[in-house]
Amino acid sequence: MLSKILSKKECAKCRICCCFDSSDVWETPIITKPLHDKILGEYNPKQKFIKKDNCYILDMPKDESDGLYYCSMLDRNSGCILKDDKPFDCKIWPFRVMDFNGVNVITLSPVCPVVKTRSLEDLSSFIETIAPTIFQQANDQPEIIKPYIKGYPILATDC
Repeated sequence: MLSKILSKKECAKCRICCCFDSSDVWETPIITKPLHDKILGEYNPKQKFIKKDNCYILDMPKDESDGLYYCSMLDRNSGCILKDDKPFDCKIWPFRVMDFNGVNVITLSPVCPVVKTRSLEDLSSFIETIAPTIFQQANDQPEIIKPYIKGYPILATDC
């Protein structure tokens, strides 16, 4: 979905979106029931989950060596084992759907090092092309909508 602004090679080299510290665990991707079942059936039958509303999040143990929580679907050599089955949150990262005073907005995470090299104009133009798909997914799966966090630039609104 994001190949026009982020190459798979760039993402695979970085993987910052696949680990979380205590302050950004809120970014843990939402797992739908069908994906939950597919993970258990095809990818990792021992995976543990935390129930959240009508969905799940991955139960990720804390790595004591660096204090980070690494996505349990991440193979540190080959990347995400889910490939095209990634959760929607992962497919659109570093963009996020957030609730800004009752309006769904698409924001940009300020921590993606690759996107920081892109112009805001290019990112805004790009987001216009995929905003309808993102907003439709948010309407279908409201669990993916995060509360707005100051510092996240708003690139599109669902009006």
